[in-house]
Amino acid sequence: MPQAAVTVVEGPQGASKARSLMHVFIVGGTGVLGRSLIPLLIAQGHAVRLLARHPDTARTIFGDAVEVAPGDLLASDAASLVAALAGCDAAAHIATAIPRDFSAPGAWEVNTRLRTEGTRRLLDASLAAGVRHYAQESVVLAYPNGGDRWLDEATPLDDSPARADICAPVIAMEAMVRAAPTDRMAWCILRAGRFVGPGTFQGSLIANLRAGKVTVPGDGSNWISPIHVADMATAVALSLASAPGGATFNVVAEPIREGDYDDRLAALLGVAPPPRDPARLLPPSYRCASDAARRQLGWTPTHSIWPAGLGPMIRDPSQRR
Repeated sequence: MPQAAVTVVEGPQGASKARSLMHVFIVGGTGVLGRSLIPLLIAQGHAVRLLARHPDTARTIFGDAVEVAPGDLLASDAASLVAALAGCDAAAHIATAIPRDFSAPGAWEVNTRLRTEGTRRLLDASLAAGVRHYAQESVVLAYPNGGDRWLDEATPLDDSPARADICAPVIAMEAMVRAAPTDRMAWCILRAGRFVGPGTFQGSLIANLRAGKVTVPGDGSNWISPIHVADMATAVALSLASAPGGATFNVVAEPIREGDYDDRLAALLGVAPPPRDPARLLPPSYRCASDAARRQLGWTPTHSIWPAGLGPMIRDPSQRR
């Protein structure tokens, strides 16, 4: 493999440091996170190769800025995946299929396969291809209900039968990554908070608030840990470049109670705050800490979780998102 080029970049606190430019393989690049991550990697000088089930879609999004490797993480044979990774220094698994209705029958099936079968296949292919850096997207959603206490990376994930559909695949996925030898491939697990920003479920929430269709379960006192998708992309890029092998990080902005979050969005929209529904069960509470990512990666969120331009005085008559 040719030696990576080196460039000088500004560090997280403004100090100059050398960074090796990499050839990065991305799985899940046409999703909401990939659309922020790939332009960031390219702007930093890295070369990007994207595994794509629909190559034309990938080329429409990114043009000639990326290499497109046609393939399917869940269907391509092992030899094809290894060939697709040839010459790459780093790989990132950011492919998900989060359902809109968490409780629908079979809603989590594809996402479960991506986290289990997909992770196994990409890890094996990455090791076989000599990839040296690996990033795995995970989720804080797999923590147990924490109430008001802070949840950090030492908190065990939720292995209760009641939440097995969501949490068991995450637990299995992270165990696979942790079993990879760090002397061959420096891996990093990034537990993402609730995505906000363009293309995320925040857009649906805003539309439903405008339509008066939102009710807050219970009293809304459960905590959520949001993260703007662009800040998550920054964390992935930093992890590939500088994370210590074997690290796990929560990637979240400041936690907020769900009721307060919905009320603030409603106020920005100029609509009535959503009513509480005491008959609905209070969702699990995720008050997550991101101190480790800030300290070890030099990462800090820079994007607001509140969308700009939502106020009633500047909203256009069509209320277009």
